[in-house]
Amino acid sequence: MVRALPKNPIFAITVCVTALLSLVAAAGSAHAAGKDEWSIVKYQGREYVSDKNVHEFYRFETFSPSGKDRIFRSNTVLMRWRIGAQDIYINNIKFNLSFPVAESGGMALLSVIDLAKLIDPVLRPKYIKRKQKITTVIVDPGHGAHDSGAKGVLGYEKNYALNLGLRVRKELEARGFKVKMTRTTDTFLTLGERVAFANKVDNAIFVSVHFNSSGSRSASGIETYALAPQGTASTNGGNASGSFNNGNARDAENIALATAVHAMAMHRVDAIDRGIKRARFNVLRGINKPAILFEGGFVTNSAEARKIDSSAYLDELAKAISDAIVNFQKVLGGS
Repeated sequence: MVRALPKNPIFAITVCVTALLSLVAAAGSAHAAGKDEWSIVKYQGREYVSDKNVHEFYRFETFSPSGKDRIFRSNTVLMRWRIGAQDIYINNIKFNLSFPVAESGGMALLSVIDLAKLIDPVLRPKYIKRKQKITTVIVDPGHGAHDSGAKGVLGYEKNYALNLGLRVRKELEARGFKVKMTRTTDTFLTLGERVAFANKVDNAIFVSVHFNSSGSRSASGIETYALAPQGTASTNGGNASGSFNNGNARDAENIALATAVHAMAMHRVDAIDRGIKRARFNVLRGINKPAILFEGGFVTNSAEARKIDSSAYLDELAKAISDAIVNFQKVLGGS
């Protein structure tokens, strides 16, 4: 597993995660393509791009291969791969890949689908072709009524999700957004009803808020999901799907939104970084707009449950999510 970069002089570079999306976007011409196209390498039946080609294409100032590690640096971005790992780090934020970093002929290889569907939208968000005016945020507190979600140490997921969702609404409205909520009380909606509700709202993005659970009481941390691209498996397992879902039309925006929210949350609260992940949750598959599912911690972990049960923690998460959406709007909001 690739670990977060250690804090020592060798990595003396700006790695602030306050607003990763807007940070890398600000690089502007520094991350304009240095070459006309990627040089595709075929390896074991899959298409990849080499570490050297990534370095040249994105015009990183330095590229440092060291054993299995590959480190790319510019003034605003620090990216690290590790051969054999299925995650990488950009500015100390964890991204889970669809396919492990491969090795051939001494080169580290990243799959084309990971480069196209994950790395490129993060490094060059201004190059995302499909942009739209964003005036509204659909906030979707998970579960409700008889569907309690995870049973935690101090309460049920459905209540925490609603509590967080209402706080996000307040923060977003203070920032000038219109907010539509799938539920504002302890009521139940099917996943299909949530999707149908969201798809009727124009000029909007969709943020579903949840809290996590595990049979292991030690499991903790924050993770953020975007829809898995066509032809890939979900991060948490399952077979690769060749099906194209409605939400896949917004793959680039989905990962950009997930990056903005996840990076801001990791900066604002003290939590384990479980990474930006991919899944085919029903609530994401049918969405016709940029959409993510945010997991704000584990209600089954005693220490984390106490934080989740506190107003201070939920307030901080709500502010982080809202500030991240402001950043996303600035870069991808269109006109």
